[in-house]
Amino acid sequence: MVAMKQILSSAVAILVTLQISLAAPAPVEKRALSGSAPLASDINGAHLLLLNDVDSETGKNAFLLLSAARGYYDGMNACSTMGDGGYIYIPGTAGASNLITLLNNNAVAQKEVSAFSQFWVYNGVPGVLANCLAVNKNTGKTDWIPCSTKLPTVCFNSVLRRVLLFQDTSRQVKVNTPTGTIQGWRDMNAFRFLGIPYAEAPVGNLRFASPVAKAPFSGTWDALSYKGVCPQTSQSAGFLPMLLSYLENGASEKEDCLNLNVYTPSLKGTGQELLPVMFYIHGGGFTTYSGSVIIFEPGNMVSRGGVVVVTINYRLGMLGW
Repeated sequence: MVAMKQILSSAVAILVTLQISLAAPAPVEKRALSGSAPLASDINGAHLLLLNDVDSETGKNAFLLLSAARGYYDGMNACSTMGDGGYIYIPGTAGASNLITLLNNNAVAQKEVSAFSQFWVYNGVPGVLANCLAVNKNTGKTDWIPCSTKLPTVCFNSVLRRVLLFQDTSRQVKVNTPTGTIQGWRDMNAFRFLGIPYAEAPVGNLRFASPVAKAPFSGTWDALSYKGVCPQTSQSAGFLPMLLSYLENGASEKEDCLNLNVYTPSLKGTGQELLPVMFYIHGGGFTTYSGSVIIFEPGNMVSRGGVVVVTINYRLGMLGW
């Protein structure tokens, strides 16, 4: 608790220095679902590749690899469907060097890239051609080969890294689950599916009862933003209640709080080997905090480690213990 208060104190000092208002972040309801978000199963393998040294001062080149083998034009269309364009490969640049490194060794989609030596990159020439541009991961050189050749495609991943005061949720994607369709988004580091209910709301007859699994739902679940955090005493979370909305990423306290968040660097395709999963249960003395606290931001972990991270909320205080 002492360490947490020190962190909060530092955060307050930064906010005061920058003269940032401590008003609550924009309501999650204002982050609109896109009606054109692709279905992950249609893309059949989307992976975020990044040489992540976890240093925010270092320039980053981020790539979106679509590992399903397609012809060139189908690959470029798939990039567009995901909200970006085909990667413009320029030999000798830092981006080109990083891409070749990642195509030969990465923690996210190593088996997917190991099956191919060539990958589609953007032609740089308008119009329909007979031969299209592919980069060879072994030589770093490009070749013009028949556009009908079935290869994985390298796209830009142009969206910025998610930070507290800036969250670009425009690159959205849907996944089908046994409970229903869930729509989330990606940034530079991870695909993010936030505020997914794992149980029915613990209210009424369920207030002090064991959790009941969430029933299947129709439509599409909005997983763009964190949902309710479990009721807790503001004073137990620190000396500045105004900071709590930032600490909890803008989520408000609600009894309907049994939800989880999923962060993954990869949406695996059919038959592709799945990534390990890390399950994070937050601390706080059973009285405070949640799975959405900014202190534990797993974007770098999933990007660098090639793992899926799941964080959860659970009932606190007298409602849970």
